[in-house]
Amino acid sequence: MANLIAITKVSIDSIKEVPEYKELMPENNKYEELKGSIQQLGFLDPITVNKNYEILDGYTRFRIAKELGIKEIPVEIYETSGREEELDMIASFNLKRRQLSNDEIVALIDKIAEKKKALKTQITEKFEEQKNEIKDEQNLVSPDQILVKDTDKISTKQESREIKEELKRLVPDVQINEKTIEKYLQVKKEIPWLVQYIGDEKKGKIGIQKAYDIYRLLKEKNLLDLDKRLPKSELSSLITDKYGRKVLDRDDLLQLILDHKMAVSQAINKIKMEKKASRSKKKSNAEESKEIEKEKEGEELESEVEQKEDSENEEYPFAEEWQKAEEEETKQQPTPQEEAPPTKTEVYIPKADLDSLYKAMPSIKKLVDEGKLTEKDAEKVYEIWRNMEAIFKQASLLWYNTVDIMLKKAGLSEEERKEIFLEMVRPYFRLFSREEVFPKEVLEGKL
Repeated sequence: MANLIAITKVSIDSIKEVPEYKELMPENNKYEELKGSIQQLGFLDPITVNKNYEILDGYTRFRIAKELGIKEIPVEIYETSGREEELDMIASFNLKRRQLSNDEIVALIDKIAEKKKALKTQITEKFEEQKNEIKDEQNLVSPDQILVKDTDKISTKQESREIKEELKRLVPDVQINEKTIEKYLQVKKEIPWLVQYIGDEKKGKIGIQKAYDIYRLLKEKNLLDLDKRLPKSELSSLITDKYGRKVLDRDDLLQLILDHKMAVSQAINKIKMEKKASRSKKKSNAEESKEIEKEKEGEELESEVEQKEDSENEEYPFAEEWQKAEEEETKQQPTPQEEAPPTKTEVYIPKADLDSLYKAMPSIKKLVDEGKLTEKDAEKVYEIWRNMEAIFKQASLLWYNTVDIMLKKAGLSEEERKEIFLEMVRPYFRLFSREEVFPKEVLEGKL
Protein backbone atom coordinates (compact mmCIF):
# COMPACT_ATOMS: atom_id res chain seq x y z
CA MET A 1 0.00 0.00 0.00
CA ALA A 2 1.33 3.45 -0.96
CA ASN A 3 2.42 5.67 1.93
CA LEU A 4 2.48 9.46 1.98
CA ILE A 5 5.99 10.32 3.26
CA ALA A 6 6.17 14.12 2.80
CA ILE A 7 4.34 17.26 1.70
CA THR A 8 6.83 19.94 0.70
CA LYS A 9 7.92 22.42 -1.98
CA VAL A 10 10.53 21.42 -4.57
CA SER A 11 12.18 22.97 -7.61
CA ILE A 12 10.14 22.43 -10.76
CA ASP A 13 13.34 21.25 -12.48
CA SER A 14 13.57 18.20 -10.18
CA ILE A 15 10.11 16.92 -11.19
CA LYS A 16 9.92 14.37 -14.03
CA GLU A 17 7.20 13.47 -16.49
CA VAL A 18 6.63 9.78 -17.27
CA PRO A 19 5.44 9.36 -20.91
CA GLU A 20 3.53 6.12 -20.21
CA TYR A 21 1.64 7.86 -17.36
CA LYS A 22 1.13 11.14 -19.18
CA GLU A 23 -0.51 9.48 -22.19
CA LEU A 24 -3.17 7.99 -19.90
CA MET A 25 -4.57 11.44 -19.04
CA PRO A 26 -7.54 12.77 -21.04
CA GLU A 27 -7.28 16.41 -22.15
CA ASN A 28 -8.52 18.75 -19.40
CA ASN A 29 -11.51 20.72 -20.74
CA LYS A 30 -11.12 23.39 -18.04
CA TYR A 31 -7.48 24.19 -18.78
CA GLU A 32 -7.81 27.99 -19.10
CA GLU A 33 -10.03 28.19 -16.01
CA LEU A 34 -7.48 26.20 -13.98
CA LYS A 35 -4.63 28.34 -15.31
CA GLY A 36 -6.42 31.54 -14.25
CA SER A 37 -7.05 30.13 -10.77
CA ILE A 38 -3.39 29.15 -10.28
CA GLN A 39 -2.26 32.54 -11.59
CA GLN A 40 -4.50 34.32 -9.10
CA LEU A 41 -4.43 32.09 -6.00
CA GLY A 42 -1.35 29.90 -6.48
CA PHE A 43 -1.26 26.12 -6.03
CA LEU A 44 -4.10 24.92 -3.81
CA ASP A 45 -3.61 21.21 -4.68
CA PRO A 46 -0.06 19.76 -4.61
CA ILE A 47 1.19 17.60 -7.49
CA THR A 48 1.51 13.91 -6.57
CA VAL A 49 4.89 12.24 -7.21
CA ASN A 50 6.73 9.07 -6.21
CA LYS A 51 10.09 8.95 -4.37
CA ASN A 52 11.91 9.58 -7.67
CA TYR A 53 9.86 12.78 -8.20
CA GLU A 54 8.00 11.18 -11.15
CA ILE A 55 4.52 12.66 -11.61
CA LEU A 56 1.61 10.37 -10.78
CA ASP A 57 -1.10 13.05 -10.78
CA GLY A 58 -1.01 16.70 -11.85
CA TYR A 59 0.35 16.80 -15.41
CA THR A 60 -1.97 19.67 -16.34
CA ARG A 61 -0.95 21.73 -13.29
CA PHE A 62 2.72 20.94 -14.02
CA ARG A 63 2.33 22.22 -17.59
CA ILE A 64 0.63 25.41 -16.34
CA ALA A 65 3.39 26.01 -13.79
CA LYS A 66 6.04 25.82 -16.55
CA GLU A 67 4.04 28.22 -18.73
CA LEU A 68 3.70 30.72 -15.86
CA GLY A 69 7.41 30.48 -15.00
CA ILE A 70 6.82 29.17 -11.48
CA LYS A 71 10.12 27.92 -10.00
CA GLU A 72 8.86 25.97 -6.95
CA ILE A 73 5.67 23.96 -6.59
CA PRO A 74 4.13 21.97 -3.71
CA VAL A 75 4.22 18.17 -3.99
CA GLU A 76 2.91 15.13 -2.12
CA ILE A 77 5.59 12.42 -2.13
CA TYR A 78 4.37 8.80 -1.98
CA GLU A 79 6.36 5.63 -1.36
CA THR A 80 5.00 2.93 -3.68
CA SER A 81 5.75 -0.75 -4.29
CA GLY A 82 6.18 -0.27 -8.03
CA ARG A 83 4.53 0.52 -11.37
CA GLU A 84 1.43 -1.62 -10.83
CA GLU A 85 0.46 0.19 -7.63
CA GLU A 86 1.21 3.55 -9.27
CA LEU A 87 -1.15 2.74 -12.15
CA ASP A 88 -3.90 2.01 -9.62
CA MET A 89 -3.20 5.36 -7.93
CA ILE A 90 -3.40 7.21 -11.25
CA ALA A 91 -6.78 5.63 -11.96
CA SER A 92 -8.06 6.55 -8.49
CA PHE A 93 -6.88 10.19 -8.70
CA ASN A 94 -8.39 10.78 -12.13
CA LEU A 95 -11.74 9.17 -11.37
CA LYS A 96 -12.10 11.24 -8.19
CA ARG A 97 -10.88 14.67 -9.32
CA ARG A 98 -11.77 14.97 -13.00
CA GLN A 99 -15.20 15.52 -14.51
CA LEU A 100 -14.90 12.70 -17.06
CA SER A 101 -17.60 11.44 -19.39
CA ASN A 102 -18.59 7.78 -19.34
CA ASP A 103 -16.58 7.16 -22.54
CA GLU A 104 -13.49 8.80 -21.04
CA ILE A 105 -13.82 6.71 -17.86
CA VAL A 106 -14.07 3.48 -19.86
CA ALA A 107 -11.10 4.50 -22.04
CA LEU A 108 -8.97 5.31 -19.00
CA ILE A 109 -9.78 2.00 -17.29
CA ASP A 110 -8.99 0.08 -20.50
CA LYS A 111 -5.64 1.85 -20.94
CA ILE A 112 -4.59 1.13 -17.38
CA ALA A 113 -5.71 -2.50 -17.64
CA GLU A 114 -3.58 -2.89 -20.79
CA LYS A 115 -0.57 -1.35 -19.06
CA LYS A 116 -0.93 -3.67 -16.06
CA LYS A 117 -1.37 -6.69 -18.34
CA ALA A 118 1.78 -5.82 -20.29
CA LEU A 119 3.65 -5.31 -17.01
CA LYS A 120 2.58 -8.73 -15.70
CA THR A 121 3.60 -10.35 -19.02
CA GLN A 122 7.10 -8.91 -18.67
CA ILE A 123 7.30 -10.19 -15.08
CA THR A 124 6.11 -13.68 -16.07
CA GLU A 125 8.67 -13.87 -18.89
CA LYS A 126 11.42 -12.89 -16.49
CA PHE A 127 10.18 -15.52 -14.02
CA GLU A 128 10.25 -18.23 -16.71
CA GLU A 129 13.82 -17.30 -17.63
CA GLN A 130 14.84 -17.60 -14.02
CA LYS A 131 12.97 -20.90 -13.68
CA ASN A 132 14.86 -22.41 -16.61
CA GLU A 133 18.21 -21.25 -15.24
CA ILE A 134 17.64 -22.45 -11.66
CA LYS A 135 16.66 -26.07 -11.24
CA ASP A 136 16.45 -26.07 -7.47
CA GLU A 137 12.83 -25.09 -6.70
CA GLN A 138 13.78 -23.78 -3.28
CA ASN A 139 15.73 -20.99 -4.95
CA LEU A 140 12.77 -19.83 -7.03
CA VAL A 141 11.13 -16.52 -6.22
CA SER A 142 7.67 -15.29 -7.21
CA PRO A 143 7.04 -12.78 -10.03
CA ASP A 144 6.00 -10.18 -7.45
CA GLN A 145 9.33 -10.60 -5.63
CA ILE A 146 11.21 -10.15 -8.91
CA LEU A 147 9.29 -6.93 -9.62
CA VAL A 148 9.93 -5.50 -6.15
CA LYS A 149 13.59 -6.53 -6.23
CA ASP A 150 14.29 -5.06 -9.68
CA THR A 151 12.28 -1.93 -8.99
CA ASP A 152 14.15 -1.41 -5.71
CA LYS A 153 17.51 -1.75 -7.47
CA ILE A 154 16.57 0.79 -10.12
CA SER A 155 14.98 3.14 -7.56
CA THR A 156 17.97 2.92 -5.18
CA LYS A 157 20.52 3.70 -7.89
CA GLN A 158 18.46 6.53 -9.31
CA GLU A 159 17.70 7.96 -5.86
CA SER A 160 21.37 7.80 -4.85
CA ARG A 161 22.40 9.66 -8.00
CA GLU A 162 19.73 12.30 -7.50
CA ILE A 163 20.65 12.79 -3.82
CA LYS A 164 24.32 13.30 -4.75
CA GLU A 165 23.34 15.91 -7.36
CA GLU A 166 21.06 17.60 -4.83
CA LEU A 167 23.86 17.74 -2.25
CA LYS A 168 26.29 19.20 -4.77
CA ARG A 169 23.79 21.96 -5.54
CA LEU A 170 23.20 22.72 -1.87
CA VAL A 171 26.78 22.40 -0.55
CA PRO A 172 29.28 22.45 -3.45
CA ASP A 173 32.34 21.80 -1.23
CA VAL A 174 30.86 18.97 0.83
CA GLN A 175 32.59 15.58 0.79
CA ILE A 176 29.84 13.18 -0.26
CA ASN A 177 30.02 9.70 1.25
CA GLU A 178 27.56 7.17 2.61
CA LYS A 179 27.44 8.77 6.06
CA THR A 180 26.80 12.23 4.60
CA ILE A 181 23.96 10.90 2.45
CA GLU A 182 22.45 8.98 5.40
CA LYS A 183 22.47 12.07 7.62
CA TYR A 184 20.99 14.26 4.89
CA LEU A 185 18.22 11.76 4.10
CA GLN A 186 17.42 11.44 7.81
CA VAL A 187 17.05 15.22 8.12
CA LYS A 188 15.04 15.46 4.89
CA LYS A 189 12.65 12.70 5.97
CA GLU A 190 12.16 13.62 9.63
CA ILE A 191 12.39 17.42 9.54
CA PRO A 192 12.06 18.62 5.90
CA TRP A 193 11.79 22.33 6.77
CA LEU A 194 15.41 22.28 7.99
CA VAL A 195 16.70 21.51 4.46
CA GLN A 196 16.17 25.16 3.37
CA TYR A 197 18.91 26.23 5.81
CA ILE A 198 21.52 23.76 4.45
CA GLY A 199 24.13 25.29 2.17
CA ASP A 200 27.39 27.23 2.01
CA GLU A 201 28.31 28.32 5.56
CA LYS A 202 30.10 31.38 4.14
CA LYS A 203 26.70 32.56 2.90
CA GLY A 204 24.98 32.23 6.28
CA LYS A 205 23.80 28.63 5.82
CA ILE A 206 24.63 25.50 7.84
CA GLY A 207 26.44 22.33 6.88
CA ILE A 208 24.95 18.85 6.81
CA GLN A 209 26.62 17.81 10.09
CA LYS A 210 25.23 20.88 11.89
CA ALA A 211 21.80 20.24 10.40
CA TYR A 212 21.96 16.64 11.62
CA ASP A 213 23.02 17.76 15.12
CA ILE A 214 20.11 20.24 15.23
CA TYR A 215 17.71 17.51 14.09
CA ARG A 216 18.88 15.16 16.89
CA LEU A 217 18.61 17.94 19.47
CA LEU A 218 15.08 18.93 18.40
CA LYS A 219 13.99 15.29 18.26
CA GLU A 220 15.24 14.81 21.82
CA LYS A 221 13.25 17.87 22.93
CA ASN A 222 10.18 16.79 20.88
CA LEU A 223 10.41 20.00 18.81
CA LEU A 224 10.56 18.72 15.23
CA ASP A 225 7.59 21.03 14.49
CA LEU A 226 9.51 24.13 15.57
CA ASP A 227 8.80 25.76 12.19
CA LYS A 228 5.09 25.87 13.09
CA ARG A 229 5.72 27.38 16.53
CA LEU A 230 7.96 30.32 15.60
CA PRO A 231 7.95 33.02 12.90
CA LYS A 232 10.40 32.36 10.07
CA SER A 233 12.71 35.26 11.01
CA GLU A 234 13.02 34.02 14.62
CA LEU A 235 13.54 30.43 13.46
CA SER A 236 16.26 31.53 11.01
CA SER A 237 18.20 33.25 13.82
CA LEU A 238 18.07 30.10 15.95
CA ILE A 239 19.32 27.86 13.15
CA THR A 240 21.93 29.98 11.33
CA ASP A 241 23.42 32.10 14.16
CA LYS A 242 26.17 30.37 16.19
CA TYR A 243 24.77 31.84 19.42
CA GLY A 244 21.24 30.98 18.27
CA ARG A 245 22.24 27.31 18.17
CA LYS A 246 23.47 27.66 21.74
CA VAL A 247 20.00 28.96 22.66
CA LEU A 248 18.55 25.66 21.35
CA ASP A 249 20.60 23.90 24.06
CA ARG A 250 19.19 26.12 26.79
CA ASP A 251 15.79 24.84 27.92
CA ASP A 252 15.21 27.92 30.09
CA LEU A 253 15.69 30.40 27.24
CA LEU A 254 14.01 28.21 24.63
CA GLN A 255 10.86 27.90 26.72
CA LEU A 256 10.64 31.69 27.13
CA ILE A 257 10.90 32.04 23.33
CA LEU A 258 8.22 29.40 22.72
CA ASP A 259 5.96 31.18 25.25
CA HIS A 260 6.56 34.46 23.35
CA LYS A 261 8.04 36.04 26.48
CA MET A 262 11.46 36.61 24.96
CA ALA A 263 12.76 37.35 21.45
CA VAL A 264 15.55 35.24 19.98
CA SER A 265 17.77 38.34 19.76
CA GLN A 266 17.34 38.89 23.53
CA ALA A 267 18.22 35.26 24.27
CA ILE A 268 21.32 35.51 22.07
CA ASN A 269 22.36 38.74 23.79
CA LYS A 270 21.92 37.13 27.20
CA ILE A 271 24.27 34.29 26.27
CA LYS A 272 26.85 36.81 25.03
CA MET A 273 26.62 38.79 28.25
CA GLU A 274 26.99 35.62 30.33
CA LYS A 275 30.04 34.66 28.29
CA LYS A 276 31.57 38.10 28.79
CA ALA A 277 30.90 37.98 32.55
CA SER A 278 32.49 34.52 32.75
CA ARG A 279 35.62 35.74 31.01
CA SER A 280 35.82 38.75 33.26
CA LYS A 281 35.75 36.55 36.40
CA LYS A 282 38.62 34.43 35.11
CA LYS A 283 41.00 37.38 35.03
CA SER A 284 43.76 36.82 37.55
CA ASN A 285 44.61 39.26 40.33
CA ALA A 286 48.02 39.71 38.74
CA GLU A 287 46.46 40.97 35.49
CA GLU A 288 44.23 43.35 37.40
CA SER A 289 47.24 44.73 39.35
CA LYS A 290 49.12 45.30 36.11
CA GLU A 291 46.19 47.23 34.66
CA ILE A 292 45.98 49.47 37.77
CA GLU A 293 49.72 50.10 37.65
CA LYS A 294 49.60 51.06 33.98
CA GLU A 295 46.68 53.40 34.57
CA LYS A 296 48.70 55.19 37.28
CA GLU A 297 51.56 55.72 34.84
CA GLY A 298 49.11 57.34 32.42
CA GLU A 299 49.00 54.45 29.97
CA GLU A 300 45.70 53.37 28.53
CA LEU A 301 45.17 49.65 28.34
CA GLU A 302 42.17 48.12 26.66
CA SER A 303 41.57 44.41 26.53
CA GLU A 304 41.35 42.95 23.02
CA VAL A 305 38.96 40.34 24.34
CA GLU A 306 36.58 43.04 25.63
CA GLN A 307 36.84 44.93 22.31
CA LYS A 308 35.80 41.80 20.44
CA GLU A 309 32.92 41.10 22.80
CA ASP A 310 31.69 44.70 22.58
CA SER A 311 31.75 44.59 18.78
CA GLU A 312 29.66 41.40 18.84
CA ASN A 313 27.16 42.69 21.36
CA GLU A 314 23.91 43.59 19.62
CA GLU A 315 22.51 45.73 22.43
CA TYR A 316 24.99 48.59 22.85
CA PRO A 317 25.07 50.20 26.34
CA PHE A 318 24.35 53.76 25.11
CA ALA A 319 23.68 55.31 28.54
CA GLU A 320 26.96 54.01 30.01
CA GLU A 321 28.99 55.19 27.01
CA TRP A 322 27.43 58.65 27.09
CA GLN A 323 28.30 58.92 30.80
CA LYS A 324 31.90 57.81 30.15
CA ALA A 325 32.19 60.29 27.29
CA GLU A 326 31.01 63.14 29.54
CA GLU A 327 33.52 62.14 32.26
CA GLU A 328 36.36 62.02 29.71
CA GLU A 329 35.35 65.41 28.35
CA THR A 330 35.41 66.86 31.89
CA LYS A 331 38.88 65.38 32.52
CA GLN A 332 40.22 66.77 29.25
CA GLN A 333 38.97 70.34 29.84
CA PRO A 334 41.97 72.63 30.68
CA THR A 335 42.28 74.29 34.10
CA PRO A 336 42.33 78.13 34.27
CA GLN A 337 46.19 78.04 34.58
CA GLU A 338 46.56 75.78 31.54
CA GLU A 339 46.14 76.59 27.89
CA ALA A 340 43.94 74.20 25.92
CA PRO A 341 45.85 72.26 23.26
CA PRO A 342 44.86 72.94 19.66
CA THR A 343 42.02 70.69 18.51
CA LYS A 344 41.38 69.12 15.15
CA THR A 345 37.88 69.60 13.77
CA GLU A 346 36.38 66.45 12.27
CA VAL A 347 33.43 66.67 9.91
CA TYR A 348 30.92 63.87 10.51
CA ILE A 349 29.29 62.50 7.35
CA PRO A 350 26.07 60.53 8.01
CA LYS A 351 25.91 57.01 6.56
CA ALA A 352 22.12 56.67 6.74
CA ASP A 353 19.43 58.29 4.61
CA LEU A 354 18.56 60.89 7.23
CA ASP A 355 16.50 62.99 4.81
CA SER A 356 13.92 60.22 4.54
CA LEU A 357 13.98 59.80 8.34
CA TYR A 358 13.44 63.53 8.93
CA LYS A 359 10.59 63.57 6.42
CA ALA A 360 8.86 60.69 8.22
CA MET A 361 9.78 61.86 11.75
CA PRO A 362 9.98 65.69 11.94
CA SER A 363 10.34 65.46 15.73
CA ILE A 364 13.78 63.84 15.34
CA LYS A 365 14.90 66.55 12.92
CA LYS A 366 13.80 69.22 15.40
CA LEU A 367 15.87 67.60 18.18
CA VAL A 368 18.93 67.45 15.89
CA ASP A 369 18.46 71.09 14.83
CA GLU A 370 18.23 72.12 18.50
CA GLY A 371 21.45 70.23 19.28
CA LYS A 372 19.73 67.83 21.67
CA LEU A 373 20.58 64.89 19.39
CA THR A 374 23.58 64.38 17.11
CA GLU A 375 23.46 62.98 13.60
CA LYS A 376 25.01 59.79 14.99
CA ASP A 377 22.04 59.54 17.35
CA ALA A 378 19.71 60.07 14.38
CA GLU A 379 21.43 57.20 12.57
CA LYS A 380 20.52 54.87 15.43
CA VAL A 381 16.90 56.05 15.20
CA TYR A 382 17.05 55.42 11.43
CA GLU A 383 18.18 51.82 11.97
CA ILE A 384 15.32 51.09 14.38
CA TRP A 385 12.87 52.81 12.01
CA ARG A 386 13.94 50.56 9.14
CA ASN A 387 13.73 47.46 11.36
CA MET A 388 10.14 48.39 12.23
CA GLU A 389 9.34 48.57 8.51
CA ALA A 390 10.84 45.11 7.97
CA ILE A 391 8.82 43.66 10.86
CA PHE A 392 5.52 44.95 9.49
CA LYS A 393 6.38 43.81 5.97
CA GLN A 394 6.98 40.31 7.35
CA ALA A 395 3.61 40.41 9.12
CA SER A 396 1.92 41.52 5.89
CA LEU A 397 3.61 38.68 3.97
CA LEU A 398 2.32 36.12 6.49
CA TRP A 399 -1.15 37.62 6.12
CA TYR A 400 -1.16 37.47 2.29
CA ASN A 401 0.08 33.86 2.26
CA THR A 402 -2.55 32.55 4.69
CA VAL A 403 -5.54 34.48 6.05
CA ASP A 404 -6.00 36.76 3.03
CA ILE A 405 -6.34 33.72 0.72
CA MET A 406 -9.00 32.14 2.97
CA LEU A 407 -10.98 35.38 3.25
CA LYS A 408 -10.77 35.94 -0.50
CA LYS A 409 -12.17 32.45 -1.11
CA ALA A 410 -14.94 33.29 1.36
CA GLY A 411 -15.98 36.16 -0.95
CA LEU A 412 -14.76 39.16 1.09
CA SER A 413 -13.70 42.30 -0.75
CA GLU A 414 -10.24 43.84 -0.43
CA GLU A 415 -11.52 46.56 1.93
CA GLU A 416 -13.25 43.98 4.14
CA ARG A 417 -10.08 41.88 4.28
CA LYS A 418 -7.99 44.93 5.12
CA GLU A 419 -10.33 45.81 8.00
CA ILE A 420 -9.95 42.30 9.46
CA PHE A 421 -6.16 42.64 9.20
CA LEU A 422 -6.30 45.90 11.16
CA GLU A 423 -8.57 44.23 13.72
CA MET A 424 -5.89 41.57 14.17
CA VAL A 425 -2.87 43.88 14.59
CA ARG A 426 -4.48 46.95 16.21
CA PRO A 427 -3.92 45.67 19.82
CA TYR A 428 -0.17 45.58 19.13
CA PHE A 429 0.11 49.18 17.86
CA ARG A 430 1.57 50.36 21.15
CA LEU A 431 4.81 50.61 23.08
CA PHE A 432 4.98 47.55 25.32
CA SER A 433 6.07 48.06 28.93
CA ARG A 434 9.56 47.13 30.06
CA GLU A 435 8.14 44.22 32.06
CA GLU A 436 6.65 42.80 28.87
CA VAL A 437 9.82 42.91 26.76
CA PHE A 438 12.81 42.54 29.13
CA PRO A 439 13.71 39.25 30.87
CA LYS A 440 13.17 39.25 34.62
CA GLU A 441 16.92 38.95 35.23
CA VAL A 442 17.59 42.20 33.36
CA LEU A 443 14.93 44.11 35.28
CA GLU A 444 16.31 42.85 38.59
CA GLY A 445 19.83 43.91 37.63
CA LYS A 446 21.23 40.37 37.65
CA LEU A 447 22.56 40.75 34.10
